[in-house]
Amino acid sequence: MNWIIVTIFAAFFQNLRSSIQKNLNKEVSTIASTYVRFAFALPLATILFFIYFRNFEIIKEILIQDNFIIYLLLGSLSQIIFTFILLYLFKFSNFVVGTSLSKTEVIQIAVLEFFILEEKLNKFGASGIVIATLGIIILSIKDTKLFLKNLISKTTIIGLVSGFFLALSVVYFRAAALTLENFESNFEKALGTLFFGLIVQTTVLTIYIYFFEKEQFSKLYKKKFESFGAGIAGFLATISWFYAFTLIQSSFVRALGQVEIIFSYISSRFYFKEKIKINEIVGVVIFIIGILILLILK
Repeated sequence: MNWIIVTIFAAFFQNLRSSIQKNLNKEVSTIASTYVRFAFALPLATILFFIYFRNFEIIKEILIQDNFIIYLLLGSLSQIIFTFILLYLFKFSNFVVGTSLSKTEVIQIAVLEFFILEEKLNKFGASGIVIATLGIIILSIKDTKLFLKNLISKTTIIGLVSGFFLALSVVYFRAAALTLENFESNFEKALGTLFFGLIVQTTVLTIYIYFFEKEQFSKLYKKKFESFGAGIAGFLATISWFYAFTLIQSSFVRALGQVEIIFSYISSRFYFKEKIKINEIVGVVIFIIGILILLILK
């Protein structure tokens, strides 16, 4: 049951990070606001990594593990590609269709885990994931007529591809963590994977911003406290996700992790003062039914 507590913890801090980024995005570019989740989390991961392991030899010990670097790079780059595709979606007037279908990531994770990690789901686990995903999609639809009208469109394909790369990143990060068989605890596997993953992602996005959006560095400096807040929340969310991935199949983790949407509604109502629609309530109910099936009958 530990994975349930850790996943809910991860979802809570992910929602907190997203809320901070939502405000931060008003002052900086979307790429820059995405960048803070990696760059401002890396110092915390570095401090924890060396306080916990207390030596530099552990770096070599991690990097020499079979396939660790390959899986880590594939996971890190897939997550960055997902981010860029998602940002590309926002250029379309009907982007809500694509972003809704990107929520199919959980189903895609289950499929990818079968092919990459050879992990199977029973019929109840699979049913729970499908029902929960359906609830999330309904929850994400702001205009039903617009959604149905544009269901067969370019944004549909882009949304599915976006979900695919997010799913790919999750599965490869889990695969990377599981290669660390010489570690006694799952937390050590999660911490090692997080530390090196953040190094890769921070490096790639730093290079991108330097060459294409250099002015964003000064803007981030002016918003350093908000950026650091997003980094702290992002660090706590990601270390929790990675730890949960070492405890159980990532499709279960990400399915339950959609409980983040509940936290999102709390912040929407009390923080952003946004109204909640009927279809969103229906989506929540369907999601809860799917999660109950997943937790009770999996």
